[in-house]
Amino acid sequence: MDGPIFMPNGVPVPELMLEAELITFLRLKELGVKNPANTLRYYRERGLLRATRIGGRNAYSRTSACEFLAALTKRNGERT
Repeated sequence: MDGPIFMPNGVPVPELMLEAELITFLRLKELGVKNPANTLRYYRERGLLRATRIGGRNAYSRTSACEFLAALTKRNGERT
């Protein structure tokens, strides 16, 4: 994705996001997802979302998050 990308609150998306930041970036709570952490785990286990373990925690690159959105958008488009 070219150019700056912003979080819902207007702050630029960091190059590396922790799980809570990715949940905010994807607006999972706003979309009514009951357990966003489980949702991220679901996508990781299916190989759709890549995480990097740092200090025992999952971190997500901005590139990985954008690739995930693009793949999910394409996949959802194929079902309509």
